[in-house]
Amino acid sequence: MSAKHQKRRFFFGKKPQEATEKPVTVKARVLTALKWVGIGIGGVLAVVVLGFLTVFYTPFFPEARTQYILMTLHTSNPWLATVFFSEETINRVVEENRVVEPEGNTNTDLIQVGATTATTSPTTSATTAATTNKPTTKAPVDTTPRTTSGGYSATVVYEAEGIDMLQIVTNKYTARLIRVKDPSRVKLGLCKDFMVSGKRGEKLPDMCARLGAVAGINAGGFQDKGGVGSGNYPTQLCVKDGEILYADPSLSSYQVIGFNKDNVLVLGKYTKDQIMENNIRDAIAFKPYLILNGKKAAAFGAAGGRDPRAAIGQTADGTVLLLACDGRQSNMEGANMQDLTNIMWEYGAVNAANIDGGSSTTVVVNNQLMNKPCGPAGARFLPNGWLVF
Repeated sequence: MSAKHQKRRFFFGKKPQEATEKPVTVKARVLTALKWVGIGIGGVLAVVVLGFLTVFYTPFFPEARTQYILMTLHTSNPWLATVFFSEETINRVVEENRVVEPEGNTNTDLIQVGATTATTSPTTSATTAATTNKPTTKAPVDTTPRTTSGGYSATVVYEAEGIDMLQIVTNKYTARLIRVKDPSRVKLGLCKDFMVSGKRGEKLPDMCARLGAVAGINAGGFQDKGGVGSGNYPTQLCVKDGEILYADPSLSSYQVIGFNKDNVLVLGKYTKDQIMENNIRDAIAFKPYLILNGKKAAAFGAAGGRDPRAAIGQTADGTVLLLACDGRQSNMEGANMQDLTNIMWEYGAVNAANIDGGSSTTVVVNNQLMNKPCGPAGARFLPNGWLVF
């Protein structure tokens, strides 16, 4: 090869070390990985957003929209509804799926504490008042599954003197119903640091263990603005041993749910003076009333939506019914107000009321947590509970 050609080759060609690619640095690899991770996350978010838009703003999923609105309104973060829906839409959904409670206050003459009315088997009418005050005899409890006329398959999962607990399993919720023959055993328990600034409420198993209660469920709501409340400040009203410990100063009357000194469950709207005049010993305030003087509440549509829920009621012979239904879980949506009403009715309630539910819904027997609260941290810190002593 001539020198001329050699020179041209040298000029136009590349040396071997120049022809090789530069090595990929660690930084470049990390940036590439982050790029693909970002693309993946963006894709997932796009699918989620598209799914929300499809469910919320197309006519194909009306039940899902209704459930979402009603559920989020019952949490400590109702903005989760308002961020997606207009006030007009929310008000329309609430109106179409409301519960209209019976009017008036409890007629205490319908409750004869200690009368001989069987409570170990459900009844189909809540309006039959007892007529005698003969001593109550404990009837044997059938521990095999049974079905009421309302279609509830109930199994006795706990029994002691004067108290038992039924478990009702449906495809929407699992309910626990505690029945206490002697209503004087049911009292409002308070958390250890009730209304103490800088402290927290108390989980129901701890409250029961500390106070010596054999069973209990949650009771009233608590102030939880923004979902960061301490859990030891009640909402609206709290009466303990005949003393009003808290009464919302912005209210003139309260939706009372409590027991008077004759151990009758009293439901009705009372002022603070009327609470004292009617000898209310223990009480909270909540709504709606499900059964009042043997009359059911009227339920429309989804009846408040499906959620974990709790209720308290009383039969004609004074037996107290404490009900809690699980929900907001992958295998169960929860109960609506119609479900609570029907269960209370089937088991003989003359009076019954919805109490705080959601992630507060808790059932304890013998210091054991009997249900599965829907909150990620398990049982919540509460200001009070309906306890059985």
